[in-house]
Amino acid sequence: MAPQEETAAPAPAAHNVLKNVDGADIVLAADFGTAGRPSATFTELVAQLSSPFTFWETMPPPHGEEAGMSAAQHVERWIRDVEKSGRTVRAVIGFCSGSVYAAALVEELSRRQERPGLILIDPDLAERHMVIGHYERFMTARLSSVLPAHEVEAAVRAGHDADESAATALELAAELGKLCLRILPDACERGGMTGERSQELAEIFTSYLHWLAAGSELDARRVWREATAVNSRSEGFGLDAFPEEERAGLVARVVDFDLPHLELMRTPEVAALVDELLQTEQPAEGSLS
Repeated sequence: MAPQEETAAPAPAAHNVLKNVDGADIVLAADFGTAGRPSATFTELVAQLSSPFTFWETMPPPHGEEAGMSAAQHVERWIRDVEKSGRTVRAVIGFCSGSVYAAALVEELSRRQERPGLILIDPDLAERHMVIGHYERFMTARLSSVLPAHEVEAAVRAGHDADESAATALELAAELGKLCLRILPDACERGGMTGERSQELAEIFTSYLHWLAAGSELDARRVWREATAVNSRSEGFGLDAFPEEERAGLVARVVDFDLPHLELMRTPEVAALVDELLQTEQPAEGSLS
């Protein structure tokens, strides 16, 4: 009888595989990763790591499927991949607002396996005011070079009108997404960007607004208390974004780096610390409300 060929494990549907080690435990990276962003990505961090684990990065659903998705539904989608793999999750690493999803993943995984470790890189919450704030900054930056000032102001004003009328953060994201999809492709084409690329840009940003809005449903603070946080020196990022009276006890341990937020995940010293934490850090108990 001819020997049976090994069947390769199916690729995860809701994650980007950054590194695969056959049979090894998984480390989940929670982020809204996009190409071309100024801040370093998990792709850059994982490329520097020597830890013998498989690394998966959470991915948003295909455009159009994100509408109305709750935080719990996002987490459930990622958990399905883990369950299908049959592997154990060693740790979860959250970056910026992805840190709220990292806490939720730890909590949900703990119902199925030994509690994973939790590492946060410049952690931030996901809150409703961030949704309109990101819309305003993004649209202003993208439109100002291609549209007259009064059209840029009208786009921003339409976003604030949506903020006043939307009952929930997800409703706000839906309305802002409609504005992006209506305004941005035309504006980009007027600036010389191809129609396909401009539509893709609008869809990615719309997906991000939904991801951020859904994250506002999570209160991650109690789970963060078991985490080690990697903190940059950039004002307004990481723990610096929290009122001073809230910082004590927000996480179990803080490691400060004299680095800007944008550079944290492309710096060898940070990678060395993450390698160390993945090998030695023991998770504590916590709970997510």
